[in-house]
Amino acid sequence: MNELVAETGSVPDLRTTQVERSVERILRDQHESGALVASPDFTQYKFCWLRDGSFTAYALDRAGETEAAGRFHDWCAGSIDRAMPLMSAALERLSAGLPVEVQAMPPARFSLEGAVVDDDWPNFQVDGYGTWLWSLHQHLQAAGGLALPSGLVPAVKSTATYVAAFGTSPCFDVWEEDGGSVHTATLGCVYAGLRSAAAMLDDDALAEQAEAVRASVLGRARRDGYFRKSDRSGDVDGALLWLGVPFEVVPLNDPAFVETVQRISAELDLDGGVRRNPADTYYGGGAWPVLTASLGWYYTSTDDLVAAERCLSWIEARFDDEGRLGEQFGGEGRDPHSYWEWVQRWGPPAADLLWSHAMYIVLATELAACRPLPVGATPTSVHGAPLGPSHLPISGPQPTIANK
Repeated sequence: MNELVAETGSVPDLRTTQVERSVERILRDQHESGALVASPDFTQYKFCWLRDGSFTAYALDRAGETEAAGRFHDWCAGSIDRAMPLMSAALERLSAGLPVEVQAMPPARFSLEGAVVDDDWPNFQVDGYGTWLWSLHQHLQAAGGLALPSGLVPAVKSTATYVAAFGTSPCFDVWEEDGGSVHTATLGCVYAGLRSAAAMLDDDALAEQAEAVRASVLGRARRDGYFRKSDRSGDVDGALLWLGVPFEVVPLNDPAFVETVQRISAELDLDGGVRRNPADTYYGGGAWPVLTASLGWYYTSTDDLVAAERCLSWIEARFDDEGRLGEQFGGEGRDPHSYWEWVQRWGPPAADLLWSHAMYIVLATELAACRPLPVGATPTSVHGAPLGPSHLPISGPQPTIANK
């Protein structure tokens, strides 16, 4: 695949490779409702998460599949509309000075039909709502700079209000763990979501709230010299990579962010892939294609294409003969005891994760866009749409950090 890209410099040649198969796999597994199932072959994941689905919809936009991405966003808006009573009740409790009722918060995942799932899942995860706002705004720009459709306005307003109110509260992280901490990666999702909502709704107050979140994140990083996993953990986490790309919380050359990436590369490496965090024991704490692609995305954005190629090659080596790409790899060797505990509880780990395919598509198209083009050639996306930068700017100038 990479030889084809190097020779032609255009992504359409990837259509005969694994990128094409990954796009087709996502389209095949998209529910008729528009929902993007987390995994078609893992019982616990036969739902749609706002977080996973939003990244996957972004990958579809990158591949030129804007119609499919639009159906996902319509599904999100409908699902959020149905969850508005939960949002309203949570906001009323907050206004009354009452503590958060974790099990009564809006859900992190929905049924594929868009219904709220009534179970004991750790639902209080604000990151998914922020990520959806970001992904929707990216979609509107990818579709030609469209204005926010009137039918989506209520869901966007309600989601932005909810994220603004609870975005800096302790909640479960992007991995659905540690509900008692304020997680830095979650704050990155909150910032991107509020900033996107401000642009879509032309709301200066939301933009100010986004900047307040960003200032808090950057202030702590200046004090610590790197970005911590949370207010209660000095570990790093692979999801912190999103602070740079795609969420633009911090410039990629900021010393604290560079230090964070170096720590992630050193501390979370597993045979060339990236683990979630040092304490991870889920299925043995293996390496995730999602995070390995995120690291590769950072490398392409900093022009280290050799390192980005290594990340892409690591992912490509983990597709099985059926074209499936699992959630994580290597946990059975790193921590056999924890791995088999989870196997006994839920069965083998997810063998096919749409989010894994999505991030592979993003990294592959990123690398293709960085390749030199032959004379007279035009950079295009997987389906012939113009290839832009790795992520479209949300609005206004790029963020900078003043030396303190």
